Amino acid sequence: MNKDPNAPSTTENEASPSRGSTIKSLEKALGVLELMIDEGRDLSITEISQRMSLGKGTVHRILATLKEHRFVQQDANTRMYGFGVRILQIGTAGKREKFLRKAMAPFLRELRVICNETVNAAVWEYNEIRYIFRIESEEMLRIATTSGQRFPAHCCATGKIFLSYLTDEDIIRIYGGKKTLKQLTPQSIGTVDDLLTQIATVRTTRIAYDDEEALSAVFCVAAPILSNKQECIAAISISSPKHRMNPERIEAFARLVAETAAQITRTMTEE
Repeated sequence: MNKDPNAPSTTENEASPSRGSTIKSLEKALGVLELMIDEGRDLSITEISQRMSLGKGTVHRILATLKEHRFVQQDANTRMYGFGVRILQIGTAGKREKFLRKAMAPFLRELRVICNETVNAAVWEYNEIRYIFRIESEEMLRIATTSGQRFPAHCCATGKIFLSYLTDEDIIRIYGGKKTLKQLTPQSIGTVDDLLTQIATVRTTRIAYDDEEALSAVFCVAAPILSNKQECIAAISISSPKHRMNPERIEAFARLVAETAAQITRTMTEE
């Protein structure tokens, strides 16, 4: 059989890559990421150098490249390296949530100190929201829901945030074209039309409220955490007993939660 003279030539290594033909620098970079996965914590340049038998200069160059592409990030205080924002896009759900919690934690702790109410973070899951992080108020009377708890999206502030990033058609499809919605309290939104009206406002303000809709006597205000593609990847909120809320506090909490969400978003999406 005659060989096509225009066909590209193929060497043995190109047709069947061997261990010797792999790119060594790529192997080292992948080795750093695998070490971080195995250790499950942030690592220093010295630790990585010792564990991988690599020079510190080599490790520093690898980390600088991975950091530039946001596969790793460096803690400003400890100077240690951990997974970066790209884990949100290519990692497992567990790894993504671990990264989210770690990225949000310092901001949410500060928010809790300022507002002295319970602060939360939630993700979207199976057309509901699930809380993945929570810091309770130090007040004697405080909100007692736990991390891992789920709520229907239409009943809570964080859920309305996620719904605001969907189209009306998607929302109608989620609720199966129903005219009425399940109500958790007498204050819950009862119809799809009312929900769409409220979501239209949330799309404009990027702030959502839950006024005793998920839990009686509880008020909540939420804002979105966005990816670099402007997708809503989480929502954070402040929850308080309703009797401690007034128009001035509602306005202040809305501003605080929006500012905190914007800070978290900038941290996770900055180049």
